[in-house]
Amino acid sequence: MSLNRIHRIFFGGVIGLLAGFSFHMAVLPFVAEHFLPEMLDALYTTMGSPTLWVVGVWAAAGALAAWWGGARRGSMIFGAGGLLAGALLGGIMAWGSQSWGVFLTSAAAGWLYGWGAGLLVGGGFGPAAEG
Repeated sequence: MSLNRIHRIFFGGVIGLLAGFSFHMAVLPFVAEHFLPEMLDALYTTMGSPTLWVVGVWAAAGALAAWWGGARRGSMIFGAGGLLAGALLGGIMAWGSQSWGVFLTSAAAGWLYGWGAGLLVGGGFGPAAEG
C-alpha cells in the first residue's frame, strides 16, 4: 500500500469523524428544531454514549469514500454511512420516545448530509489510482 493511499484513508477518516460529530451536535438538532420539535427531548437525552458509535460509523464511511475516490462513489459510500449512523441514532431515540418519525427524520438527515459530504470528499480525491 502506497503512502498516498494511507494519506487518503487517514484524511477521509478525519473528515468523516468531523462530519459525524457535526451531524450529531449541530445538524440533527437544527433539523429537529425546525422540522420535528418533539424530537428535541429524545435527541438531547441521547447525546452521551451513542456519540462515539455515530462518529465511528461516519469516520469509517469517510475513510472508504476517500479510499475509492470519485464524487459518485464517495457520495454513495458516505451517504450509506450517514444513513446507517442516522438510523442508529434515530433507533435509539425512537426506542425511548416511541416515535418512528424521529427514526425516519434522523436516517433521512444522515443520508442527505452524508451524500453531500461524500460528493466533496470523493470528488476532492478523484478516482483512486491503482497501486
